[in-house]
Amino acid sequence: MSNPNRRIWAIVPLKSLDRAKQRLASVLSAEERRALMLAMARDVLTSLARSTELSGTLIVSRTPEADALSQAFGTERFAESPDADLPEALTQAAEYLREQLGGHGAFIVPADVPLITEDDVDRAIRAHEAVTIVPDAENLGTNGLILSPVDAIPLVFDGKSFKPHLDAAEDAGITPKIAPLPSFALDIDSPQDLGALLQLAPHTQTSTYLDRSGIADRLQALDNVKVSKPRKDRRDV
Repeated sequence: MSNPNRRIWAIVPLKSLDRAKQRLASVLSAEERRALMLAMARDVLTSLARSTELSGTLIVSRTPEADALSQAFGTERFAESPDADLPEALTQAAEYLREQLGGHGAFIVPADVPLITEDDVDRAIRAHEAVTIVPDAENLGTNGLILSPVDAIPLVFDGKSFKPHLDAAEDAGITPKIAPLPSFALDIDSPQDLGALLQLAPHTQTSTYLDRSGIADRLQALDNVKVSKPRKDRRDV
C-alpha cells in the first residue's frame, strides 16, 4: 500500500497585502508591510519547495501578487470566496485540494513563519498520522497544521487556535500529535518579532529585505527591540 503521507500538499494562505501586518503599522509603512509580507512568503515557499515529502504547494489568495509567487515557485493557486474569512478560505482550499488535485492530506503553513526549514517540514510529515499540530512559541497559536484527510477537523486560526485544534481533534476521536518544531516557533507580528528574526536568522530573504530597506537600522533605535545586523549568505537574494 502506498504511503498516504506522499499525497500531502502544503496550503499557504496569503491575505490581502493592503491590510498586511497591521500590528506593525507603528514602525512600518503600508508599502513596507506589503514588501515584508512578500519576503516572508518567499522564505516559506522556498523551504516548502525543497521538501522531499510534500506532493506540492497550493497558495490560497485573491491578491494579484499571488500569481507571480505561484509562477516563480511552480505552485498551484486557489482564489477563495471574496467574503471568506481565514478558516473558511482554508476549508475551501482543502476541498479544492482533495477534489481537483487528488490531495489526501494538507499541511497548512502560514506565510509569516519565514524561519521554517525543509528538514522540519519533512520531519513533521514523516511522523504524521491523522492530525499534527505545530504550536507557536507560547503554545497559543497554530503555526502549522497537518490533516489527513484534509477535513479531519474544523479549522479555527484566530491567533489562539492551538487549544481549539486540540479539542477539535479529541472531539473527532483523534489523538493529535504535537510537534513543537523550532523553525516554526516564530511568527512575525510585532517589532520584537522582527528583532528576533534578525538575530536568529540573518540570512533569510526577509532579513535581507529588512537590512536593505533600512528597517533593521530603524529597529535598532527602538529601546525594546534587540537587533543584530544580517550578513551575506547563500540564501540571500
